[in-house]
This record gives sequence, structure tokens and C-alpha cells, in this order.
Amino acid sequence: MHRPAPRSSGPGMLLLGVLALPALLAAPAQGTLTIHCIDVGQGDATLIRSSSGQTLLFDGGDNGKGNSVVNPYLASLGIAELTYMAASHYHADHLGGLDEVYNGTGVALACYDRGWSYTTQTYQTYAATVASLRQVVTDGQVIDLGEGVSVRCVTLNGNGVVVSPFSQPPHDENDLCIGLVVSCGAFDFLVAGDLGGMNSGGYADIETSLGPEVGEIEVYRVDHHGSRYSSNASYLAALSPEAAVISVGTNSYGHPHQEVINRLVAAGSYIYQTEAGSGGTIPSGSGRVVGSHVVIETDGYTAYTVAGDVYALSAMSVDVPPASGPGAVLLEVGPNPFRLATTVRYRLPGSVQAGQLALFDIHGRQVRSWRVAGSGELPWDGRDVAGGELAAGVYFLRLNGADSRGSQRVVLIR
Repeated sequence: MHRPAPRSSGPGMLLLGVLALPALLAAPAQGTLTIHCIDVGQGDATLIRSSSGQTLLFDGGDNGKGNSVVNPYLASLGIAELTYMAASHYHADHLGGLDEVYNGTGVALACYDRGWSYTTQTYQTYAATVASLRQVVTDGQVIDLGEGVSVRCVTLNGNGVVVSPFSQPPHDENDLCIGLVVSCGAFDFLVAGDLGGMNSGGYADIETSLGPEVGEIEVYRVDHHGSRYSSNASYLAALSPEAAVISVGTNSYGHPHQEVINRLVAAGSYIYQTEAGSGGTIPSGSGRVVGSHVVIETDGYTAYTVAGDVYALSAMSVDVPPASGPGAVLLEVGPNPFRLATTVRYRLPGSVQAGQLALFDIHGRQVRSWRVAGSGELPWDGRDVAGGELAAGVYFLRLNGADSRGSQRVVLIR
């Protein structure tokens, strides 16, 4: 777990000296990703932007925030039109500004949401405004933003924990949130609206089921503005985020709650808040209130920054000594994500004569395997063992040889 390079060094911090992100953005065949956690007060709005120029706005803050905050901010970035827009759920502090952005900045291709409907005027206005481009996102759907930047839907409508009808009642709207993982090379960012992690307060625990599906990430956009009903300990243990961003403003709920701040700190996350909020306090050395938009940038290979703080980024390859026995196993995939074909590089320890390279889907089903020996490269065209095209989504390669093993996540885009 790496702490950011601090403005003044402190215990537990990794100081990266004079490295600046622009100097690091030189990885081959890989674009860059910028994520803007827009300060809309007590609400959420997240802009995802690839160096390809494609964009996705996830939530738009409360009614009025689209016109007063989001549209001017997009204009300041030179964005004349969004590529995509998406709504995590139908509460006004996430949904209210989206129709204003649609009418003001505009959307080129699609407006995604969880389907179904809601009873408020805010929802009715949104649904009528985006009707011509409205699409229901599906679990596992990957949106390709170009140059190696992808957005994957990892949950919606309760993640299988709750049952249809996906409406309130019988479920709280927060339980039905869409969650997205944004990936660029070795960097992953999770944002999931107001998703809950406790079977209390009228909510269901969706987070516990989601954590192992997502796995480790770099940055976590904290669920539900730091509500005590979110960010449970097992979820944070599965995600293991180095940095956490809390979108919050003055509120009557006491967000962010101190127990959530404490859980984030215990999980090793460095916290960034858009505003101070009306709740707990970040312990000294464990984060800070930015007081504005929180911007994240990465090349996907060497480093990423959060609000100007630099974090080292782990390499794409897995090169880990086995628990016992000599040598190490290497497993590397590139390009990743890919559309038509990719190349898998592998190396077994010298003492291992042969091994198996197996491909699994996100549900753990093996869809293809190869017998390999020594070290080498093999191409993969996104097909299963029978030659059929696999669906877009996330897959996992596992290389086993005696007591050595390595694994790698692969994202297939169609």
C-alpha cells in the first residue's frame, strides 16, 4: 500500500521526489485517463475522460447543479458535448442535474440508467429529457472510451441480493444503484452512487457481494457520501483502495460519519473530501479536505495522482515468488483491454517443466485452456475453446505449474 508523495514528508509516506505526472505519461500504446470528482456539494457528479476525447458523466448533482456547476465546469475543460451520460440511481442529489447537462452540454451517443422508473418529478423530467438516447445498462457491460480506457458495469438493481420488482417499495432506491469500475492499464476506480453495505437503516447489504467481484482497486469513490450504512469492513478489505474520495457538502445527515472515516483509515486508504461536510473529521495524516473538485490522472502504468498527490502504480504483470519452491511465475497481457486480439506472455520457474494456462469468466467458469512449457508468447483472439466469440467483459487468466501460480485480469471489448 503506497501513500501519496506528500507536500511535506511524514511517517508511512512514499516520497516520489520531483516526479510530475506529465513526465510519466509515456507508456507505449496506452492512453491516459482523467477522472473529475466534481464538487456539487451534497451530491455526486463524476466525469470520466479518456485521452481519446471520449467522455462519460456519471450523475449530475442535485436540481440546479447541472446549470450552476457541471455545465460551466465542462465548458472550462473544453468539452462541447459528452459522449455518454449515466445515472447511478434516481435520487435527486445524483439525478437532478442530468437533464440540465443534457440540454446544456449535450450527449452524443447514450444515456444509461438502471431501467424501471421512479415517482418523483425529478425523475419524470429526466426520463422525458433523455428519452431518445436512454438505454438500460446491463451487468458486465463494458463501455469503451478508447485508447485503453474502459468503463464496466459491476452492479445494478441489487446485484442479485434483492429480488424484482426493482422499485421503492419494496427496496430502498440506494440498494438498486449502478456501480462502475473505470480501468486504464493497471489502474482501477470504483464509483457506485449511494450503494449500501448494512442490513439496517432500511437498506440492504449490497457491498459485501460486490467486493470480491471487483477485487483490488486504486481509488474508491466512497459510497453514499460516507454514510454509516456504507463502506463496510469486508467490502473495504476486498477493494483495498489506496485512496478514497468522499463527495459531500453541508447536510442534515451527519455525512461523512466518523465510523466510515475510521473504517477507511483502518483499511489503509488516504481520504480526500470535496468539502468538509457536517460529520466526522479525518485524522491527521490520513487525508484532507480539498475544498473543491478532486481530479485523478493516470497513464495506467507508472503512476496516478489524486488532487496533485502522486502514487506509484503497480506493474501490469504478476511476478510473485511462490509460497514454496524456487523461481517465480510471470503472466502478462497486452494490449489490455483489447478488442480483436491480445498477446499473453508467460514464464514458469525453471524447475517447472509444464503448466496450464486457463481462462475463466467473471462467474468462475473455465472457458478455455492452453498447455504451456517454459516461457513464451501466445496470441488470443477473444474466442472460447470451441472457436466461438466470447462476450465483452472481464476474464481472468490463471497460470498454474507445480506449486507456482500467477493470475491476470483481461478486459475484452466488442
